[in-house]
Amino acid sequence: MFCNDHDEKYYISSADWMPRNLDHRIEVACPIYDPALQTEIRDILEIQMRDNVKARIIDESQENRYRTSGDKRKVQSQMELYKYYQQKT
Repeated sequence: MFCNDHDEKYYISSADWMPRNLDHRIEVACPIYDPALQTEIRDILEIQMRDNVKARIIDESQENRYRTSGDKRKVQSQMELYKYYQQKT
C-alpha cells in the first residue's frame, strides 16, 4: 500500500527481495483495483502494525529488538488475523 496525500494505491508482488530473485528472475507487481480487496489489505496491514507481542524492530545494528507500545492489551498479529478471517466466514 502506497499513499500520497490520501491517494492510496495497492499492489501485490513478491515479498522476497533477495539478490537471487532480483538478479536472476523477473519480479512482477500488479495493482489491486477492487475496493473490497483494498479494504482487506488495509485491514491486514493495520492488524500487523498493532502487533506488540511478536513484532521486531530491525535497526541498523541488526539487534532485532521486540517492538513495544504503550498499549496494555497484547496484540499478536497471527492470532488477530485468525480471528479476522473467522469473522469473515
